Amino acid sequence: MVGTILSNFWAALFAFSIYFFSTHPFVDPKSILLNASIIAIIVFLLTFLVRAIIAFVLKSPIEEEVLVTTLNSEEINELPSSEDLARVVKSMLNEDE
Repeated sequence: MVGTILSNFWAALFAFSIYFFSTHPFVDPKSILLNASIIAIIVFLLTFLVRAIIAFVLKSPIEEEVLVTTLNSEEINELPSSEDLARVVKSMLNEDE
């Protein structure tokens, strides 16, 4: 998913603040706080949905397909074994001495 839960909290705080300050002549403070809190919760949950949609759009199925075919191809068999890598590292260390 794109972003973190912190972005959800920021969106909720922003929505709460906008609603709260847009009702400036505070006639009924309890209902204003209740409504602002409900809107903040709704925006908090909607931000999860927006983050999921953005992650879905940004995810490229072509890259995943290429990755899967690369892993399934014979290129993996052409990679050097761990013993070969160990020999190369040992020879490099011996050259430094």
